[in-house]
Amino acid sequence: MKSGLASLCMVLALGGCALQRPSPHLAMRYRLSGLRDSLTAPGVSPAVLRLLPVDAPQGIDTAAMVYSPAPQSIMHYRDNSWVVPPADLVRQALAQTLRRQPWIAAVETDAVPAVPAWTLHCELERLEHDVDGPTGRVRLAMDCQLVRGVDGDLAAHWRSAGVLPLSTNDAAHYAAAAQQLLDAALRTAVSRVAAAMAAPSPHNSGPVLVP
Repeated sequence: MKSGLASLCMVLALGGCALQRPSPHLAMRYRLSGLRDSLTAPGVSPAVLRLLPVDAPQGIDTAAMVYSPAPQSIMHYRDNSWVVPPADLVRQALAQTLRRQPWIAAVETDAVPAVPAWTLHCELERLEHDVDGPTGRVRLAMDCQLVRGVDGDLAAHWRSAGVLPLSTNDAAHYAAAAQQLLDAALRTAVSRVAAAMAAPSPHNSGPVLVP
């Protein structure tokens, strides 16, 4: 009996040490990437687009990977993280994707002296891993506004939101699902920007009056 109790104590002690000292090789950092494909937009003249920094609410504005073990509860992975805050990754992915479009002359991410033809601003509203027992789901939501030229006319406004179920609750599956959801959001952004650029300007769409 004493031998069994001693063995149990040893197992618990070793387990406690394992929790306090995670193996360094388990720590991983993940990134999100842009799309490699492009969308044809006949009739659209290439223009310069300025991409503003992507905003994010408190809680996902750090490089920590967020998960929710219960409603109204947010926690961070201990050994896994994004390479930079996810809002920065989303902005990089947007820039990569838009630069691959033949109807985008350039994507400016720094302050420029001239006013660009178009300005895109997005907010990463949500990116988290909801854990529900052995299963889970990843949620991503992003809101974007596209502004036209010097006058600052709102040319387009859209919101992308998606959910993917997970059969395995870990950081690797979380990151993979987040990339799939971001791919869908990027395709929406590309199509909405292309449609707005193809539409006539509200200042030039009315009839011309000849005195």
